[in-house]
Amino acid sequence: MAIIQPSEMDFTNKRFSMIISGSPGTGKTTLALSAPNPVLIDFDKGVSRVRAAHRKLTIEAETYEEVLQDMQSPTVQRCQTVVIDTGGSFVTFLQDWAMRQNPTLNRQKNGAISLKGFGAVKAEFVRFTNQLKYVQNKNIIYVFHTVEQRDGDVTRQRLLCEGAARDIVWQPCDLGCFLQMVGDDRVLGFSPTEQYFAKGCYGVQGLIKMPKLDEGTPNDFLTKLFARARDYIQAEADQVAGQQDAYQQTMAQIEKVLSAVQDADSATQAAELLRHMEHHLTSQKEASSRLSARVKELGLRWDKEAGCYVSKN
Repeated sequence: MAIIQPSEMDFTNKRFSMIISGSPGTGKTTLALSAPNPVLIDFDKGVSRVRAAHRKLTIEAETYEEVLQDMQSPTVQRCQTVVIDTGGSFVTFLQDWAMRQNPTLNRQKNGAISLKGFGAVKAEFVRFTNQLKYVQNKNIIYVFHTVEQRDGDVTRQRLLCEGAARDIVWQPCDLGCFLQMVGDDRVLGFSPTEQYFAKGCYGVQGLIKMPKLDEGTPNDFLTKLFARARDYIQAEADQVAGQQDAYQQTMAQIEKVLSAVQDADSATQAAELLRHMEHHLTSQKEASSRLSARVKELGLRWDKEAGCYVSKN
């Protein structure tokens, strides 16, 4: 186990997990393939719909076992990002796998998957995701089609996915966007609304308009977005580090002021000094708390009319 101080944390190689959802034909796969050095697991068998210039290394398999075998390829291992397209079809592959693995428990008599089978699918979905994220240190992008659901007067977009995976897929994700067409523009929504669920983090939020992919334009939107997110993490850490240094210096001054508190006069003087001191992070709250404890220890109270500390006796 490693114990790391905040000042020692390094996020320069941070990997991200992400969900891209939206209606069919909006360009979700092309967007996913703009991530750093990706491999596409084409569960939907739809890579042919991606423009030739934007296609990347692709796994096309007939069974989940074949996918696991292909993932061991040195070429795939060198990839930085794994794109799962689509998450809904991935679950279908897992259902087939689970029923073949244990037909007695995981398959019903009518050939449908059982409740225990759904449990096996959920467990393998989590295991596969965790293996990629925590062991292999890959970016993970799940592509999902959405389906419209009416809720009164509101039309909501929900992930098209069967079984429990739909409920757990959001939990480990850093980012989640809904890709929609607004006129001729493709727009990513990273903040949840009544119409769709989304997830923003690391300074990535709200609506982001995607640049048009004209002839010769590099497909690198997510590569730049991930770099921007890493920069945000580092800038935030640098800012806190600066505040931490200032906080430590302020606390040293507070300690010096409080050490001189021996009676009512010195307590009044300390209160004045602490009030006009430049504070950082929690220093003001800590100073007030420690002064209160000291005057209580000395048997002093604040006299509002006199504007100073006096003895309780």
